[in-house]
Amino acid sequence: VNFVACQVFALFAALWFRIYLSPGKTSPNVRHTFVTILGIYFVIFCFGWYSIHLFVLVLTCYGIMVTANVSSIHRYSFFVAMGYLTICHISRIYIFHYGILTTDFSG
Repeated sequence: VNFVACQVFALFAALWFRIYLSPGKTSPNVRHTFVTILGIYFVIFCFGWYSIHLFVLVLTCYGIMVTANVSSIHRYSFFVAMGYLTICHISRIYIFHYGILTTDFSG
């Protein structure tokens, strides 16, 4: 239900975004700020406290992109992301109760 609600709201937000925040009317900073805040809200609404995992993974990969050598960013990002998600899957199976019908953030 949360995903469907987010999809419907996102469609209306996209229409509003296109009409009121078009590139001719607002600056790119305002547009990026609005989309970032709305996206964070959607993630928290859909995944709850599990969204912290998504933010940690995204910020870690962003840190890799900023600091790593251009020729090896893809390797570092891939191994960090796959390693983190693998650890999350394993902890979900063995530490938490596997089989409970909940949304898995690592999907």
